[in-house]
Amino acid sequence: MTRVCIVGAGAVGGYVGAHLTSAGVDAVLVDAWPEHVQAMRERGLSVRGMNGAGSVHAKVRALHVSDVPQLVREQPFDVAFIAVKAYDTEWATQLVLPYLAPTGCVVSLQNGINEETIAAIAGWQRTLGCSVSALAAELVEPACIVRNSPLGDDKKAGLRVGELHGQVTPRARLLAELLAHGDTCKVTTNLWGERWSKLTINAMRNGVCALTGMTGKQRDTNEVARELTVRLGSSCIRVGRAMGLALEPVGGLDLDLLARADEDAGAHAEITRMILEVANSRTDAQRPSMGQDIQRGRRTETEFINGLVARRGEALGVDVRYHRRVNDVIKRIEKGELAPSPELLNAIVD
Repeated sequence: MTRVCIVGAGAVGGYVGAHLTSAGVDAVLVDAWPEHVQAMRERGLSVRGMNGAGSVHAKVRALHVSDVPQLVREQPFDVAFIAVKAYDTEWATQLVLPYLAPTGCVVSLQNGINEETIAAIAGWQRTLGCSVSALAAELVEPACIVRNSPLGDDKKAGLRVGELHGQVTPRARLLAELLAHGDTCKVTTNLWGERWSKLTINAMRNGVCALTGMTGKQRDTNEVARELTVRLGSSCIRVGRAMGLALEPVGGLDLDLLARADEDAGAHAEITRMILEVANSRTDAQRPSMGQDIQRGRRTETEFINGLVARRGEALGVDVRYHRRVNDVIKRIEKGELAPSPELLNAIVD
């Protein structure tokens, strides 16, 4: 039987871990939040899906990060999923690596693009990535996760896993089978393109919610906020293409249309329609992870999302002013210099 370790049992890692355990997979969930770990041990991990889809309750095996050394007495893991915040990638990879089988692999199940960081520690040949394409979830309290998006389907896979070199391998197929216990999953031959496509969705949505305090639906139905998301998404696509990446459809949006939306009225109108359609497919309570972080006074992943786009775009000569502005404002909110407000849009939008 395949042994799995998930480092980071938050919204996404916990969701996957609960479904793997429910399916009979030997999975260990590791997390740094003591109350969450204790609650999972006492009453299991519950997932409430949108309209019931994806709901599950599982008696997971949960360890605090301080308990990980006890794993030395057990069989090594075949797969380690890294599902922590992007800024915690290095220590999380180093934490689990000694307990990985010689043929085992490490898989990024995160926002941002962290495969290079993992590969520098675990080795390129042991590293894979997974784009969380259609899963929006929130850890609302210890041992309780709420999914706020529909399950993926054959046309729009919820998860896309792939090798860094782009080949379809037996282990990539195995990972897809494992992840399919929680949502539809396909093996991609274009991981880097998938990663940048998902980064585009995060970069155009997450930061806007973080700086305004809006939910996802409030953001998409507010004309000024929605206009900023279009500008962020359009410039992010231009950066990806300048890097030579082949971008993939993701998030219910046509990325070719999005790329043209800044200067083509017809494309702008169609993208607006698509954004509103996606908004109406999610719950009113859906709030992206960066918005959740700001709400709870935590550090965000802005440097690994809008900050990353800004750095790559500036190096390539692409206009990424809106990503730089969003990143700078969110960092000031993190420091307590500003409070989230829709009025902050005025400091970003020309």
